[in-house]
Amino acid sequence: MIKTTNENNNSFAAVFKQAFEQDVLSSAVKLPTDKASYPPRAQLFLHQLNRFWQQNGESAINFRSYAVNEHKLFEYALFLRGYMRDAQKVLANLTQQHAASDDLIELFHASAEYVVACNHQLHDKRIFDNNVGYHTWQIDLTHGLKNAVYQKPPFTPSKPDKPALYLFMPFRIEPDNRQISKWVYLNMRNTLDNAPFVNGQTDVFAVHYPIQKSRSSNIDALLRTLHRPSDYFETPDLEFVHRNWLPYIAENLQIDTNGTVQTAQPYSPQKLCAAFRRINIFTYCAGTANAHRCLAALQHIGAQIYGKELTQKAMTGIFLCSYGFLPMQQKLPYSGVHIYSHFPNDINHLEPFVNLNNHTLYEQTKCTTAQYPARFSVMPDERNIVVALRLPNKFSIIKDNRVTPYHDSEFGHSMTNINSPNILDADNFAHRLFKSVLQNSCVGKRGKEVLDMSAATPQNIIQTAVLWGNRQTLQL
Repeated sequence: MIKTTNENNNSFAAVFKQAFEQDVLSSAVKLPTDKASYPPRAQLFLHQLNRFWQQNGESAINFRSYAVNEHKLFEYALFLRGYMRDAQKVLANLTQQHAASDDLIELFHASAEYVVACNHQLHDKRIFDNNVGYHTWQIDLTHGLKNAVYQKPPFTPSKPDKPALYLFMPFRIEPDNRQISKWVYLNMRNTLDNAPFVNGQTDVFAVHYPIQKSRSSNIDALLRTLHRPSDYFETPDLEFVHRNWLPYIAENLQIDTNGTVQTAQPYSPQKLCAAFRRINIFTYCAGTANAHRCLAALQHIGAQIYGKELTQKAMTGIFLCSYGFLPMQQKLPYSGVHIYSHFPNDINHLEPFVNLNNHTLYEQTKCTTAQYPARFSVMPDERNIVVALRLPNKFSIIKDNRVTPYHDSEFGHSMTNINSPNILDADNFAHRLFKSVLQNSCVGKRGKEVLDMSAATPQNIIQTAVLWGNRQTLQL
C-alpha cells in the first residue's frame, strides 16, 4: 500500500531516489524496449528499492528500460548510509519514527544481502560476509599508545577482580597489527597516556569488525538495535560475551549457542555487582550499538542465573562512555556519559550521525550558547549524562611534530575533537573532560564523580562546577 501523506512518508526515500538517478541511472543506457535483464541478486535489491520508494510516496523506476552498470549499483548499495548522512536538509526536520523504520531496515538488509551476493561476480577484490564476528585485541600500554603492543586471541580474558576498558570501534579493518595499531591510535591518541592504563591497573581491549563485514550489514544491525534497544542482540554479540565476559557473570559458566545457561556456579550478589562494576566501555559512533547489543546478551545470560531484578541492579554498575552516539533508551541498563560535538549555530551543519540515530534527543540536549564550552543533561534514570560539546571556531593539533590546522568535515563527528589537545585553546575543556571520564570510570567512579576534573586546570574545574549547576534533568 502506497503512503500518500507527507507525515507518513520517509524523507530518505526521496534522498535515495535522487542519489540513484545521479549515481547509477545517469550513466545507464536507455533502451527502446523493456528488455533489460538483471541477475537474481540485483533483481532482489532493485525490487526492494522500488518497494521502499513506493511505500513512501515516490514513483517506482522501470529498471527493465535501462541497462544499469552493476558496478555502480554495487557502490550505491554500499553507500546508502552515506546518502543519509549527507542529507542535511532532511536531518534538520527528521522524524524520529523514520530513523529506524521497518521498511528502512528491510532496505539495508537487502543491500547487505546484495553486496555479499556480488562476491566474485564483479571482478571486485572486496569480499563480504554478513556472518563474521568481532575481533578483540588486548593492548599493552606500558610504553604508551603510540608504541602499544597488540595481542590477538588467544589471550586470557580480564579477571572479574580487575578493571577492564573495552574500546568498541566502528571501523572494519584487516585483523593485523599494523591496521589495529593505526586505527586505535588515530581514534584515541592522547587519552590513554596516564594511570590507570600505562601502569597496568586496567586491562585494555580493542573490539572491531573485520573488513568482510559490509557497511550495509553493520547499519542493518544498528537500525535493528535502535528499533528494539531493550533486548536485541545477534550471534556475534553472544559470541563476544562467551569469549570475553563469562568470568564476570559466574564461575564455571557454560552456555549454548543460543545463550542458554547449561551450568554455572553463581557469585554472591555483592561479588556479582562488584564484578560488573569493573566493566568499562568506550564506544565511538556505531560501535555504541555493537556494545549495547553485547550488554543485552550479557543481561540475557545473567538473568537466567540471578533473576531479572538482581541482574538489572548489577548492570547499573557497568559504565559506558560514548562519542557521536546518544542513548537509545530513556532508562539504559548501564551507567554512562554520552558525548557529542557540534556548533552552537548548527542550522546548516548538523552533527550527522547523532541526528540520524536520535534527532529528538539531539535537539533537546545540544549546546546553544558560545558562553560555555558544553552543556550537561541528565537522563531520567539519573545514571546517564549527555554532554554536548561546543566546537571551537579554530582548531590546530600537533601531528608528526608539526602544528597542523584541523577541520572536521563531518560537523562534529570526528574523534579529533576530543582525543587531541587544541593548541589554540589554553583550557582544552573538551579533551580534558573526555580524558578524565575514561580515567575516573576505570578507577570505579560513577555518576557525577565521573566528570571530576581535579587534575585539570582551575578554569576547567570551575567550568565543570558551573555546567553541573546549570544541568537540565530530562523529562522524556
